[in-house]
Amino acid sequence: MKFNVPEKYADLYIKALSERKVQLENQIENFKREILEIENHISNLTSLSIFNEQHDYSEFEKKNLAYSKNWPWTRKIAYYQDFIGKLISSNEVVDYIIDNEPNLDKMKVRSSVSAALSNGTRSGKYTKFNDPTSASTYYAPSEWFDKMGQPLLEYLPQDLKKRLFER
Repeated sequence: MKFNVPEKYADLYIKALSERKVQLENQIENFKREILEIENHISNLTSLSIFNEQHDYSEFEKKNLAYSKNWPWTRKIAYYQDFIGKLISSNEVVDYIIDNEPNLDKMKVRSSVSAALSNGTRSGKYTKFNDPTSASTYYAPSEWFDKMGQPLLEYLPQDLKKRLFER
């Protein structure tokens, strides 16, 4: 950066630049604090029970339960997963929930489902699989994957099987 500043104004210019630098540094510190607060809020929110369901349902209960609007997000995802019996994408889950609860805001549902799947993946309950042919992301219970992290064939959706094996 090159400036042509008359010598008599150089001191004033240096002082102004120094003050501006301090202002920018203060703004950066404020942004860092705000980012930390946001991260803490996100962490607190995603640790709520609506994202981390601990109840294990027996096979009998799963088969005899109808979809419930009162379930936490994790149970809604698990219900859809059980219903489909295949790897699922977050978009599929969102569409399913919106079909069952049309009054919900789709963006809020998408955000909640994504957070629940992300937490499930971090906790090891779910494993994420990235389709190398379409860059789509699928999720399933970790026991549906082999030791190499590849989904077992019986749990692959038909369209994914076609893409993976018809190359």
